Amino acid sequence: MQFQPAELLVQKGDTVVWINHDIVAHDITEQAGKLWASGPLAPGKSWSLVVTESSDYYCSIHVVMKGRLIVQ
Repeated sequence: MQFQPAELLVQKGDTVVWINHDIVAHDITEQAGKLWASGPLAPGKSWSLVVTESSDYYCSIHVVMKGRLIVQ
């Protein structure tokens, strides 16, 4: 249970798409202020975000899953 890649370098305004390739539901939740969240994603489903700033995120269903977006 991990985001792959766990760290992603992006440009401001890029669209990042998360795809759930696992057999259980996951979500993507901004860590610091819970400013954005995907809601539960069933296996095979995806969610996208236009990135405006660097942020750490995690799966609120499986809190050991963590990731980072780094805006260059």
